[in-house]
Amino acid sequence: MSNHDHHRREHRRYQRTSLWIGIGAIVLIILLIVWLTIADLWGDTDVAARIPLFI
Repeated sequence: MSNHDHHRREHRRYQRTSLWIGIGAIVLIILLIVWLTIADLWGDTDVAARIPLFI
């Protein structure tokens, strides 16, 4: 096994790992948005401060 083959394999593994980390981050962001939206619709938020729409 040459050093070039080893480098290519490591690079491919790094790309695959980065892809799954990115997909996982996107899924978590979507779940957070859904969770906050449902909590807001049900009025079940513990947020004390509200941002007024019109100042």
